[in-house]
Amino acid sequence: MNVRKLAKEEHIRTRDLWEKVFVEDTPVFLDYYYRVKTAENEIYVIEDKGQIVSMIHLNPFQMRIGDQIYDTHYIVAVATEPQYRKQGLMRKLLNFVMQEMKERKEPFTFLMPAAEEIYKPFGFAFVYEQAKGMFSGKHKDNEVTFSFAGVEDCEAMADYANRKLIDYDIVTRRTDSYYQMILKEQESEQGGILLAKKGQEIVGMFCFAKETNFELREPLFDEEEIFHQAIYTLTGNETEEVRCVGYGNERKSMIMAKVLQTEFEGCFEGKKVFINEVV
Repeated sequence: MNVRKLAKEEHIRTRDLWEKVFVEDTPVFLDYYYRVKTAENEIYVIEDKGQIVSMIHLNPFQMRIGDQIYDTHYIVAVATEPQYRKQGLMRKLLNFVMQEMKERKEPFTFLMPAAEEIYKPFGFAFVYEQAKGMFSGKHKDNEVTFSFAGVEDCEAMADYANRKLIDYDIVTRRTDSYYQMILKEQESEQGGILLAKKGQEIVGMFCFAKETNFELREPLFDEEEIFHQAIYTLTGNETEEVRCVGYGNERKSMIMAKVLQTEFEGCFEGKKVFINEVV
């Protein structure tokens, strides 16, 4: 059984395996993923008698390292049919795609592991600790206005985010198309992006999703007070606490990376890193 890269029109064939393995993902999210992400990503599979039995997805992201921009890929959806596990299929897929990315001169690849011990033998190591915490809203009438972002706001959001993240050494580059993708992803999780503005200028924003409760992601704000006002806009009260990832006093190792080029060895050491966890 050999590794094969699927043609774009074949990507939908992997949805059955995704649904079987990642049962926590909703049909609405997968509708988004197979409509939006698989239009631009790469999917490698191993088949047995025409059936996909193992897969790995490479989702493209541009990374800023210092003042240079590089194309990279985020590894997601590493999955194998239960009856085909412990046969080395994941190892074969990982080694194959890492060699592909290495030959394309990509500096590194990264992923969010189900468990560290799965990927450590392949040379992956944690490079990003995600901040998180619980926060409540605060009502205050002032000159700040709040609104839900639309496609027309994506370019301005990218400009704002890149300014706020300028002090990071290694960071996912924000662009108009990046935020168009994020907007669609959040909408697939009953959420969106909340903007705070003074006049026409963005002074804060965060992504949010809602299942049973709200979850905030990647908040960027000029002032802490604006962040709490934005939460109040969502909840409508000052007592409800919401979970926030990307900001807070707690820390959890979240993203592992594997350096692919000799000249980038040690590039994460002592550096300030901000890598998103979107797919």
